[in-house]
Amino acid sequence: MTKKSLSDLLREEAKSPSETITETTQISTVPTNRSRMTKAQLDELITQLNQALQEEKKKFDSLNNQVKTLETEIKDERELSRRLQNELQAAENYQSQLNEQKQLVEKLYTQLQQKEELAVELAEKNELIASLQAKLQQEPLPLVSTDSPPELVVQETALTRQAKELEPFTAPVVTSKPLTNDDIGWFD
Repeated sequence: MTKKSLSDLLREEAKSPSETITETTQISTVPTNRSRMTKAQLDELITQLNQALQEEKKKFDSLNNQVKTLETEIKDERELSRRLQNELQAAENYQSQLNEQKQLVEKLYTQLQQKEELAVELAEKNELIASLQAKLQQEPLPLVSTDSPPELVVQETALTRQAKELEPFTAPVVTSKPLTNDDIGWFD
């Protein structure tokens, strides 16, 4: 059964009473003069009118039931519409949260890639340092040669060069001697 709108049903009913009114007028016009009608004819007319009244009551009750049913359906549809709107709003909220999470994941992924690149660079530098330390440990210390003067010949290494460069910045050697009252500036 197709659903009809309330206004369509009311239009159909507006047409129906005019048809029943014409039927009842036809019934009442059969005997043109009621004063000349016999009792049997009057009884038959009353029966016909009662039947027509009962049919109209049934139609009226049926229409009331249809109106109630339609009102219930409208209420249900409104409730469904409200619920769907709430669900749509929730879905839009979830979508925006999902977009924020995607952006965060992309940012974290970029940071992770940068850290991995730094870790690779650090590993390469550590390998270089380890190989340089291994070479430094493998190099023999210079020995005194017999054909050179009796003083020792020391080959300059990177560490001794650095120590020489930093020598002007070393703290002067302080000898500890007790301070006297004259040094402090006390007088009695």
